[in-house]
Amino acid sequence: MPSALAWKPAMVTKPKRRAPRVTKCGFQVEKTTNDPMFGQQWGLKNTTLVGADIAATAAWDYATGGRKTVVAVIDTGVDYTHPDLAANIWSAPRSYTFNGASGTVTCPAGSHGVNAIASTCTPMDDNGHGTHCAGIIGANGDNTSGVAGVNWTASILPLKFLSNNGSGNLSDALRAMDAVVQIKKQFPAEANIRVVSASWGFVGNSQALDT
Repeated sequence: MPSALAWKPAMVTKPKRRAPRVTKCGFQVEKTTNDPMFGQQWGLKNTTLVGADIAATAAWDYATGGRKTVVAVIDTGVDYTHPDLAANIWSAPRSYTFNGASGTVTCPAGSHGVNAIASTCTPMDDNGHGTHCAGIIGANGDNTSGVAGVNWTASILPLKFLSNNGSGNLSDALRAMDAVVQIKKQFPAEANIRVVSASWGFVGNSQALDT
């Protein structure tokens, strides 16, 4: 039987307090966003407990993201049609290939990633967790809709290996990881994958997964 994998929440640590931002002219107002649900995103800006966030608004004074770096999200897939994500989903400028369960799979230009379970080019999310992770990374920000990502502008590459119940097989996980490497090799300029989001846990031992 293949080993099972499933996503699990990250551990929460005690936040550190940070000093107020001061410039030569005095205090500076931090950049914010007009997304209606931003007030609920306490991880980005916590107005109740000072320091219990990642200081996103302070960082946004300097940058709000970009498309030069691609973030691969290996998860339950991503809803690449979501109105708060569609603009920030990676799209292949030409066809590409990856190693599927039964051989080489060719994806046409305009495809957005890989479904390692079905060996297809449609990594649509049927669980919600992968879309949630993608939204944290790069939901379109300051667009008067939904939430804001840490990066308002991003390039997200979805790879699906977890099913609609949040579990999956080791072989599919490794196939998704291999697809990341293959896509980066085929698109050295257009798919500059520098970060991989893998928000799930593994039950068992795997030398292949460790390496």
